[in-house]
Amino acid sequence: MSATKVILNETFAINHKYRVVLYIVKVPVSEKFPEGKKARFVLLHVDGYPRLLVDNHEPFGFHMHTQLPDDHGVRLELLVIDHDEALNIFLREVERIIANEDH
Repeated sequence: MSATKVILNETFAINHKYRVVLYIVKVPVSEKFPEGKKARFVLLHVDGYPRLLVDNHEPFGFHMHTQLPDDHGVRLELLVIDHDEALNIFLREVERIIANEDH
């Protein structure tokens, strides 16, 4: 078994209310992860609950959970080529959420 290769592992504060966790790891190619990468981008409230989540796994591919923490089952499919595009969409959505909550 080969060692896990972490591609991205970053956590940073957005403001007094939220922090972002970005995580991408190389995994064995499988039915669940046909690209061989597992990604998870989360906007976390300081109280510990997720507000926004982008992840990738079959049968959905890259998708965004937009109704957190209330409904984890709501998914918005992201039509992206790779994790970089998914990350950019996630960061734009984080900016939108933060801007809307400031009003």
